[in-house]
Amino acid sequence: MDFELHKAVTLTRGAFSLLIAPPEMLVEALSTHLELQRYRILYVCGNHSHILGRLDRRFTDLEVRRAFTAFQMMTILGEASHTITIIEHDPTIYEDDGVILAYMAKAMEEAARDAIVLLYAPRSDPYLDEISMRANRVFYFDKEERASRRARRQAPADEGGQTTLGAF
Repeated sequence: MDFELHKAVTLTRGAFSLLIAPPEMLVEALSTHLELQRYRILYVCGNHSHILGRLDRRFTDLEVRRAFTAFQMMTILGEASHTITIIEHDPTIYEDDGVILAYMAKAMEEAARDAIVLLYAPRSDPYLDEISMRANRVFYFDKEERASRRARRQAPADEGGQTTLGAF
């Protein structure tokens, strides 16, 4: 089963995907895909969420679990039997033990064997960089105004041809 979360993001069963994007993008994607509610969806967040309070009120069939530690997160993923699992990245749950990151990434990868697993973060951080090494797909979106400023800054001033954007 595949589904298009956004015009540039297609999520696939059996794949562990990572989405780094502004919160508005995920909120809009979930709020405009209310048909997702026909599937069992698990939303896992840490100590706080940038997304849950902003979702469309009609998006009601969503099981929410909170993980205050990395071990709780791995337990939740191990017990999950949902069609879609969305994990909101919270770097504070790794602050005590950065060694657990490899196990966390493996737990996400294993959960994706039978489901769609999406790890979401509004921005990258060192913990997320390490977890991303095991992701099957990584989607990165920057706010348009920052991306366009970078393009203008990197555009050659005296050439009128094409501009090549640098890596983000």
